Amino acid sequence: MKQDDFEKLKDFILYKNAYFNAGFANVYKDDATQAIYMRENLELKPVFPADNYGDYFYLRNEESIRHEAQVEERATDNGAQRLTFLDTITVQLVAIVKDADAYQLIENLVNTVMMYEGAYVQPITTMWNREQIVATELKGMKTDDVQSALQRLRHETIVRITMNVSKHFIPGNCIVNPIKQS
Repeated sequence: MKQDDFEKLKDFILYKNAYFNAGFANVYKDDATQAIYMRENLELKPVFPADNYGDYFYLRNEESIRHEAQVEERATDNGAQRLTFLDTITVQLVAIVKDADAYQLIENLVNTVMMYEGAYVQPITTMWNREQIVATELKGMKTDDVQSALQRLRHETIVRITMNVSKHFIPGNCIVNPIKQS
């Protein structure tokens, strides 16, 4: 899996759900502040809590990828059988939409991610209680900061869908330089 895989999923969600003003992929929870950020070039931008994006969503990846060996599906490459893997990461899809019907928003998002063909996406659980989602996403933050976020988001519907995103990985012989060229 690559960062671009999640950018493509974000773009697909935006394409299918025109009521969103913005979407963010590859966001993470900062260990120091406990807020949700995205990295744009060398700059960190707060994504949640934020009240300057209008109706938006973000995809927050958990910290690890699970590699499940696919022993029965070995790939043949020049006569050698290679072990393939199903790489899976847990992703939180959090959507913030002003005055929306939470259940309709959930249905729209579940239908959307299930239509996506760039990876296998499996919704696992869904939350629709705004206060619980804010408390869960901002867990570890000061209580006053969480309360402040709730006050600023009082008219927003917030849903959180936990899903597994999986993609097949076939090991290769090509090693690519991971350093970004400027």
